[in-house]
Amino acid sequence: MTSSAQRVSVTSTSSQMQLRGRSNNTSSDDTNHLTRRVVSSSTQQHVLETPIASSLSLHNQDLVDVMFELQPFQADSLADLAFNMALGGLIHPLHENELKHLRKENDGIYGPRQWDTPFLSEKLPFTFFSLPSPVAIQKAIRNDIGGENYFRFTSSYGSSAEDAAAIIELLDNITNPRFTSPGAIVQMTSPSINHAKHWKPSWENDCMLSQSNVQVTVAPSGQIFELEYHEHYFSTTLFTGSKVFLAFPPHQINLDYMRHTFQGKRTRLTSLAILREMQQGIAIIQKRGQVLLIPPFWSVMTICTETSVSAGFFVATASAFMSRIHNMDLWLSECLFWPTLAQRQTHLVPYVEELARHFSAIMSSDVKQLKPVKSVQQAICLEWGKVSTGKGGEKYENMQEKVGGLLRCIMDDGKRMKIASVFAEVLVRFCEVKQRKSGRCRLCSVRVDELQRVDGETPDGRLERHVRSVHCHFDLS
Repeated sequence: MTSSAQRVSVTSTSSQMQLRGRSNNTSSDDTNHLTRRVVSSSTQQHVLETPIASSLSLHNQDLVDVMFELQPFQADSLADLAFNMALGGLIHPLHENELKHLRKENDGIYGPRQWDTPFLSEKLPFTFFSLPSPVAIQKAIRNDIGGENYFRFTSSYGSSAEDAAAIIELLDNITNPRFTSPGAIVQMTSPSINHAKHWKPSWENDCMLSQSNVQVTVAPSGQIFELEYHEHYFSTTLFTGSKVFLAFPPHQINLDYMRHTFQGKRTRLTSLAILREMQQGIAIIQKRGQVLLIPPFWSVMTICTETSVSAGFFVATASAFMSRIHNMDLWLSECLFWPTLAQRQTHLVPYVEELARHFSAIMSSDVKQLKPVKSVQQAICLEWGKVSTGKGGEKYENMQEKVGGLLRCIMDDGKRMKIASVFAEVLVRFCEVKQRKSGRCRLCSVRVDELQRVDGETPDGRLERHVRSVHCHFDLS
């Protein structure tokens, strides 16, 4: 499936002011934020590849299985909605006999590859010879938690003493599948588990750019995580317990509804209304020892049907890069749900730094698979300075303006200028290489010998001055 990205103004004045702390919004920074709220992005263009021989033996679930898993938790409105969506056939089961008919290149509900829908397997992305026992996992988590290893506890009981007691109780009950006391450990850094991570993708034509470190989640039975979204492939391994996922693809109707719901909002909204509108979802049951791979830009709600410990990490690919650019507005809307300015900046700066690193890798061809990268380079050149308008005459931001708007959101002048220089240096080097073959600027096609000359300036020097002044003139005020 290929999906054209909706053109929207990414970095609105309101978003920039709130991210940089100059808010004209009456909402307080003390907004109650217990669960991250995120919005989705449009599906990346895939490069066709030779079919991959892989086991789909776990893709044999049906909606009756899903309802059986969810039935004990129907007292919760989200779990009850998920149950009734399965009961009414409003979601698809993870069953290959059904999904294979929905995967088509141009007019399918999902993309043509197995990796374009959630993929469940037992191939662990770790160096373990066998799955560690729940007791071994419990010991590793106890050894790693705290100190320099980051984690969050959600939802807070309101005091550090109560939170600490709840965390200890949760850790003590990792081996108890029916433990139900509220509160989960999320985004936990675990050196023990991270050092054992060893994973190589089987879809090389997507062109992997980076893998994140492992983050561990420890959650009680009955814990429900509201709708989450990630721009990258997300791999999550379940070490203990069981879970049910509702995963929704980045179809335009889903994106439009999420934009309408989230953009410009600063208050915590329930997932209940959103889930009722999302379409073509897939329900997945994950058991201990299974690995679930979620494609980029899918929105996922997770229900822990037993006390669980999971380890997840992200994989960024070149094929998804332009979709990240197209839908930057949704990421910024998500970032605004962090309650304080410091938290927004803490998430914003690494996001922009990663974007710059991936931009550099793509434009420098500093990756193993060059064929898919070439198409991404072409898309970047086309959209960097493109001028386009809507039916009503409204002007859409091009890629240069989107990057500039994103940079303006960074409060730290030094970090902002440093990241801006990465984009500029990469484009200068890229255009220098290309002009030696064509004699033109790769971004706007102007002939280098027609550029204004300065005494003693080489063709490369003229081109560099042109690229910096025209194509990298970010308004950072």
